[in-house]
Amino acid sequence: MNLYTNKFEELVDMTEDEKYLEKKYNEVLNSLVRPNGEPVPRHWSIFEVGETYVINNYTFECKYIGETSILFEPIGVVEINNKE
Repeated sequence: MNLYTNKFEELVDMTEDEKYLEKKYNEVLNSLVRPNGEPVPRHWSIFEVGETYVINNYTFECKYIGETSILFEPIGVVEINNKE
């Protein structure tokens, strides 16, 4: 069940490309460890400075990552209060 729509969805097998990407993702994830040596939990998001991310249909670039904060700058034109 999709917890965002509260509807059941039919599941399908992954394509070969998706299987390859999942394998590579797991390799990277397994190579990352926390400062205390524990592996990074699979559900954690991983951000990298300079990478672009889509958040709520807006594209941002990660500019800074600190211990308690992260800075995303919008990429492209940002329209505020666009009433059409």
